[in-house]
Amino acid sequence: MPLQKRNPAIEAARQTIRTAFEDLEKAISPTDLRELKDVTLQDVQKAVLDLENQLGKRTSLRNIRRLEPLFTGLGYYSTIIEVLCNGTPYLSWLWAPLKLILKVSSDYVDAFEHIIKAYSKIAECLPRFQILGQTFSGIINFQQTLAGYYANIVRFHKKAYGFVRRSCWKVLFISSWGRFQRRFGDILDDMKRLEKQIEKEANVHHMAGAQVARQDLEILRQESLARLAREEQEQSASQLQAISTWLKLDETDQAAIFDKISTEGSEYDGTCGWILKNTVVASWLRTQLDTYFVWLQGSPGSGKSVLAGQLVNFLRKSMRNPLVITHFCSCTHASSIQYDKILRSLIFQLLHASEDLIGHIYREYVVGKNLASVPLLEQLFSLAANTVLGDPGRTHAIHIVLDGIEDLDPDKQRRLVNLMVKTKSGARANSGVCKVLVSCRTTRLLEKLLGRKSIVTLSDEKSSLEEAISIYASARLRANTSRWSQLGLRELDMDNISRSIAIKADGMFLWARLVLDYIASNMFYKREEIIAAIETLPRELSKFYERILTNIISSFDKRSKERLVTILGWIAFAKRPLRKFEFLSALSFSSGDHDIDVLVPPFVFDMCAPVIEQRRDTSFAFIHGSVKEYLQSGDSLVPLTKEIAIREQCVASMTCLLSGLQVFQPVYSEESRRQRVLKGLFGFYAYADRFWVDTLLGFVKSYGHLSQHPSLATIAEAISSKLRSIYGISNETFGQDVEDEGDLGLLKEYEGIYTSAKAVLAARSDKKFGHLTRKNDLISIQELPDVFANFQTTIETLLQIHGFPGVSREEISLFQTNFSSLAYTCRFPSCLRDTVGFENNHSRLEHEATHTQSLKCLYPRCQFLSFSSARSLRNHEISLHEKIQVKRTIRRVDRSGSNSSRAHYPVSAAPGTTTSSPLGNLCTEGIFNLLSQEEKEFVGSDYNKLLYSTFRFGSATGCYGGESFNDAPSLLGVHNIAINWPRRIEINALDSVFSKIVISVRLVYYQLELVHGSEGLMTKNLVLDLEQDERINRIRMGKGSSVEGLKGIEFVEVFTSLGRCAKVGNENGTLVVEEHSPYDGRTGLKGFFGMTGAVLHSLGPIWG
Repeated sequence: MPLQKRNPAIEAARQTIRTAFEDLEKAISPTDLRELKDVTLQDVQKAVLDLENQLGKRTSLRNIRRLEPLFTGLGYYSTIIEVLCNGTPYLSWLWAPLKLILKVSSDYVDAFEHIIKAYSKIAECLPRFQILGQTFSGIINFQQTLAGYYANIVRFHKKAYGFVRRSCWKVLFISSWGRFQRRFGDILDDMKRLEKQIEKEANVHHMAGAQVARQDLEILRQESLARLAREEQEQSASQLQAISTWLKLDETDQAAIFDKISTEGSEYDGTCGWILKNTVVASWLRTQLDTYFVWLQGSPGSGKSVLAGQLVNFLRKSMRNPLVITHFCSCTHASSIQYDKILRSLIFQLLHASEDLIGHIYREYVVGKNLASVPLLEQLFSLAANTVLGDPGRTHAIHIVLDGIEDLDPDKQRRLVNLMVKTKSGARANSGVCKVLVSCRTTRLLEKLLGRKSIVTLSDEKSSLEEAISIYASARLRANTSRWSQLGLRELDMDNISRSIAIKADGMFLWARLVLDYIASNMFYKREEIIAAIETLPRELSKFYERILTNIISSFDKRSKERLVTILGWIAFAKRPLRKFEFLSALSFSSGDHDIDVLVPPFVFDMCAPVIEQRRDTSFAFIHGSVKEYLQSGDSLVPLTKEIAIREQCVASMTCLLSGLQVFQPVYSEESRRQRVLKGLFGFYAYADRFWVDTLLGFVKSYGHLSQHPSLATIAEAISSKLRSIYGISNETFGQDVEDEGDLGLLKEYEGIYTSAKAVLAARSDKKFGHLTRKNDLISIQELPDVFANFQTTIETLLQIHGFPGVSREEISLFQTNFSSLAYTCRFPSCLRDTVGFENNHSRLEHEATHTQSLKCLYPRCQFLSFSSARSLRNHEISLHEKIQVKRTIRRVDRSGSNSSRAHYPVSAAPGTTTSSPLGNLCTEGIFNLLSQEEKEFVGSDYNKLLYSTFRFGSATGCYGGESFNDAPSLLGVHNIAINWPRRIEINALDSVFSKIVISVRLVYYQLELVHGSEGLMTKNLVLDLEQDERINRIRMGKGSSVEGLKGIEFVEVFTSLGRCAKVGNENGTLVVEEHSPYDGRTGLKGFFGMTGAVLHSLGPIWG
């Protein structure tokens, strides 16, 4: 007898159930799987009754009988789909997870209540199965619709289980549940759509169209899931950005360090692979419960950092969902060895593994405006690690790699190691796997802290290192084959030389590199000389450095030696690594001459090789951290003293500022100023302006009063005298009884410096933005920041030129490449981008927006952009995003492939409603023809014509660009409470060279505020408070061509019913000025619609 052919509809239904079950099964721990196996519905009901009795004894009754409709509905539903679950464990998982979820959540009343309410809502979607019974269970085409219910119920079980089974779930529950509301609403909506589909299929007259409706339903469900995923991703991205700002995070240094280390390891294939075969490391790389903590130790130059970097790359490439948390310390990057910045970086990396963790930290700490102190950061790191490790759905380990921690202060080393040990132990307690690898040198403290861990000592891996160094040396030699062939070196000779270098290196990669650099930079006549050089070169690093420095300074006079020390001092002690054009300018001003007209030549850096090297970003660094240690030791031929280096940096900074006070005065010759700037003389100015206060205060605090250092005192007196004149300071106005202000008081003898430094520190404390306006002409200098504003204005002008007398095109091109980022630096105090800026003003504005402290609703497409307090933000979310469930109807899917829905425009109309005519009654025909397609769809919808019948839309002034916004849905109010008339209007604009451009508009009502555009960067140029019966009944707006590359509105003037008016901008020079007034019986402005990005691209009134 032939096998019966399987029905595709039944197979599709079974596949839906199978997929949902397997997805849930993956999320549940093995222990819980065994506990919930073969649980019946009666078992769950009994467990719930027992739980109710327990809660009663604790006087915490929560009316669990609200779940009875759920059990009844599941009972009827299970009888209908039983045929689809025959021979499988699928059926019991409709109710089994409920037993565990309620049991665990009963310890936390708030969570328990939320979960019961959610299951009660699911129960509301199940009563229909009591009527249908078995009547339609045998209809084949009916099965796919029934399977959809199973998928949705199991989908909710999975999420609820994840909430209560992860580590720290009570801490994270409220914020996580809030994020889940939209997804839960989508589950309910999908079940309601299925309910309507069942009604249609149960009616025999609709059977013919049921197949098409099912297809539409599935398409709509997939679109809804995709939309939700996209919105959650957008919300997490916005919250991550806010957290990054709160943490004051800047990963630039870490990226630079890792890039250098990773490049060194990847460039020479075969030099690092051996570490993967080491038994301890191989065990650490695996996700099994063994080898949790490894100490990779070795002497300076043995390649620890490069090996650690390659282990990171291996983990990220070999694992499907790797979570590798890293931090690399380097004495050349000050931020990398600051304990609080290490914690900030580690926390931020962990956040990417948990959207719920992102939501929690955003809600509790960013919105709560907590200070990111070190104790709090340590607490957050533990919370983040435990949360990620306690996620029941996570199958991979967390690998943490820390390199170079010996550069930290001893106390910070101890705290960091103890924190890692605590994290590793907490992971084991939560059945998670956290593996830590610390790569560093051996010190007495670290031996005490790490001595009992699994240790990989590179000195014990000589054979592997010898082979790796031989490969490295061979690759270096073969890169210059043509040169060596002229000396008669053959392949065999190069192999022998490589082997000889590897043997003599004794596991020291750095020594091998120095030898190869020495061979490459010296002159040899024959092969024997190369071999002899290798034999005679010292094997100790200190002796080798001595040999190198001897070669460098052998022909130097006293002045050249001093200049070498200056260069090395900048590399060792600068606040951040200087790029080449900055470095040359800094060296030029180091002499103390503020009237220089010639830049130091770039070849001076070549004369310092090979102890320094140039990086990709053109900054300079020592070839290894041990160079700095040697230079500061007593054995160095070129002793490096921090006091002398910092003193020279103070001199260079103040000399540069003094020169700027002269050159950037409006009265200074324009041609001379431009010529000096184009030569690169002021490449150091942004650095000097940012760090002069910190450098000077640090110096006088550590090394005594300026009068004890004549060279510094001379330049300090000169710049102080200049600043006294600018600030108008006299002995009478300054006074002699100024209260001591800590370190700042050490500068009181220099009144001009003291006054300017005090202003700088006050601006940082108040977190005030720097100059927000930019004029075409230089401004009169009233304070030191005005000089920097003129400096940037000059650069911005020179970025646009193509030629200049006495300057070649190549020099202009080099200037524009180097200086482009200095014209658009961040104006927020102490931001790391305040000396290394952006390529254009638009990028800067986007970055500066992250510094604003206003609280914003991050729900996708929400029009309420700013709130004054965390409470008002929370009330808004509860009112608009967590309680209101918008009813949706099934729309007919356009099978031609077109889709007219818009992602960003808030259309309140029921999807699928259309208008019978091309003209809606929410605006006139003339206005309708001027609207965008999205706006036409909105005002043309019959549903919207009814919903917004009291409004009339005007035309929008401006241009297309950015995202759309529309105040109309917000103006309907919440819970039928209508929004009244605006009581305040604010229009903010950014000053540009010739005009203003509108950046944001704010309307304040008694119930809410509606804000559109970028906040925090501008002054309130138009502010008008309205009386109770006063209306805005006329608006004039003008648009121009482009302002600083941005297009939008340049002029706005508003008039009120009481005869008052206010305006911002200048209508002279605008391309078009448009008039807007209410019509069709409307009396005043209710709100706005338009498009926004970095600026307000367009703005149109909504009249009421």
